Parts: sequence; structure tokens; C-alpha cells
Amino acid sequence: MKLYPLVFSFRDLIAGNGYVAVVSMDGRVVLSEEDQDVWMFGVQPGGIAGGDRQREAAFTEFKKSYLSVLFDIAAEATSFDEFQQKTMAFFGEVNEPNAVDWDQALNEVRANNLSLTGLKPVKAGGKLPHLTIEQLAPASISSGVNEFDQISEAA
Repeated sequence: MKLYPLVFSFRDLIAGNGYVAVVSMDGRVVLSEEDQDVWMFGVQPGGIAGGDRQREAAFTEFKKSYLSVLFDIAAEATSFDEFQQKTMAFFGEVNEPNAVDWDQALNEVRANNLSLTGLKPVKAGGKLPHLTIEQLAPASISSGVNEFDQISEAA
């Protein structure tokens, strides 16, 4: 089994009960490739995973798992403040075994100069992990909040 340390940057508009929020999350994930299966296991946030036979499909399943949690929080929260608190709690969850795997994989990548085809390497550290949650006023909603997701190999 091969493990790779990845970082992700997701920015999503989440509609809740009486509010719209922009959730910007930069987190860590372990990519596991074994036989013909590819899995992504969350480090922080730690309670999510996604897998498939192809890496791109595993990315999609991971993002669905992530969004499912945010959508559930938004559906249950009765206010923006409650949504913000619960999202911060979700983001604060660290899967310790995955964190150990991520650190070991990062050391392996650095020691052996490994890389995954098709992923841009980024220096791990700095802003990781990072979370911002903003409530949007109707007048401030514009196409300027749109942003593509990014998944990179930590280096």
C-alpha cells in the first residue's frame, strides 16, 4: 500500500436556514493506493473519506463526503452562529491515526523526492490547516466568491 500526503483547498457556498455562508477550508488528507483501489482519508477534518478505482473518482467521493457533512450541519443549524460553531467543531476534528500516516508519508515524499503524476506539489505547512466562514449579505453575493477546488501533493 502506498500513502501520499495531500492538501486540499475547498471554497463552497452553503445555504442554511435564513443565511448563505462561504466556507473556505484548507485541510489535510491521506491518499492510499492499494491494488486497484484509491482512498482518501481525512486528517483534518478527520471524519470524512472517499474512495473509488480511479484517483479522480476518489477525489469526487471525498468532496461529496465533505459536502454531506456541511449540508447536514446547515440543515440542522437554526442560525448562522450555530452553523459556524458546528462547522468549526467539524473542522477541529483530527483523525490521529491518519495524522500519523500523513506525517510519515510526508517524510517519505521528502526523503525520496516522490511525486504523484498530475498533482502539483506544494510546500506543507504555513496556512495548514485553515478555516474561514463568512456570512454573505444579499448585496455582497456576486460571482467573485466562485473558486475552483484544489488538491495538491504535500511536499
